[in-house]
Amino acid sequence: MTGYTIRQINTGWQFLDKSQYSTFREGYGVIVKHPVFVFLIEGNGRKILVDTGMSDTEHSKKYHHDGLQEPGQAVHEQLERLGVRCDEIEMILFTHLHWDHCYNLDKFPKARLYVSETEYRFAMDPIPMYWNSYESPQTGLPCPFRGRKFNLVYGEEEIIEGVRMVPTPGHSPGHMAVSVQTSEGLYFLIGDLVLMRENLRPHQKTGWPITMPARFYNCVELWNSVMEVKERADHILMTHDPEQLGKELYP
Repeated sequence: MTGYTIRQINTGWQFLDKSQYSTFREGYGVIVKHPVFVFLIEGNGRKILVDTGMSDTEHSKKYHHDGLQEPGQAVHEQLERLGVRCDEIEMILFTHLHWDHCYNLDKFPKARLYVSETEYRFAMDPIPMYWNSYESPQTGLPCPFRGRKFNLVYGEEEIIEGVRMVPTPGHSPGHMAVSVQTSEGLYFLIGDLVLMRENLRPHQKTGWPITMPARFYNCVELWNSVMEVKERADHILMTHDPEQLGKELYP
C-alpha cells in the first residue's frame, strides 16, 4: 500500500463568536471567519470523502449561523472542477452529523456512508437543545441524512487499509476522527473536536496542556479525545481552522 493524499476543500464560511465556539470563556465579541472544510482522500484507486460540508448561504443564515457559501463553493461543484464526478466517490466518512458536515448528500446517491453508531442514534433522536444542529423533524428543516442508509461504526475500525475511523467523543456524543496513512506519517482529520489550531497549544493563563474549545457536549470526553489525538497523530487537520487556509494538498 502506498500512502494516501488528502485534498482540502473549503465549502463555505461561518462567522462565529470566539468565546462561544473556539476558546472557552475567552474572546467575547470577537467574530472569527471559520472555513468549513471537507477532505478528499485519494490513493490506491480510491476516492473517499470525509464529510460533505455546509448548506447554501440563505439556509445557513436563516436556520443556523451567520455564514456564506460563495458561488461554486458547494462540494459537488468543486469536485467537478477537479475533474472528479460525484459517482466516483466510493465512500463518505462522517466525523459527525451536525448540519454543516452533511449537506449536499443527495449529490452522492452511490456512495457508501459511514458514521459512528452512537452518533447516528443520537442524531435520529437528539434532546431538544440539539434539534437544530441535526435538523430534526421537529424543526421542519430538510435534514440531508434522514432516509439514507449508513454503515454504522462501533468503536475504532479500519475502513480500508490505511484509513481508520477513531472515536473522539466530546463535541458530539459519537464524534469520530479519520486517520489516514500518508507518505509523511499519520494524518488525523478531527472534524470539530476542536475548531482552531490555538486549541492544541498550551493555555497561557492556566498552563493547561491545551486551550479548551467552547463548543462541547461533554468536556471530560473532549479533553481525553484531544489528548489521545495529540499522542497518536503525526499531523492534525480540522474542519474549521483558519490557519489551514492557503494549502490544498497534504502531504
